[in-house]
Amino acid sequence: METKPKCSQYNEKKREAIYKHRHANVEAYNAYQRAYYKRKSQDPEWKRNRALKCREANKRYRQKKLMITEPKPKGRPKDDESIPEKYVVVTFD
Repeated sequence: METKPKCSQYNEKKREAIYKHRHANVEAYNAYQRAYYKRKSQDPEWKRNRALKCREANKRYRQKKLMITEPKPKGRPKDDESIPEKYVVVTFD
């Protein structure tokens, strides 16, 4: 017997309500986050997993940074290199 995937309870309305609450109670939310981080940072397994995630994210960032090339010039090219030399016009008679 197949099991159906469990539907997520997180939707657009819930997200909007969360952000509205956070915006209305900035100080309380920041205090909660500071307490959460302080509590979680006591757990060695959480610290290890966080360090691993940070290492992976930093590695991806360094790789992305190496792949960045010179920005493409804006506007129309001075030489029409983008247009093929043998430009064929098709007409329908």
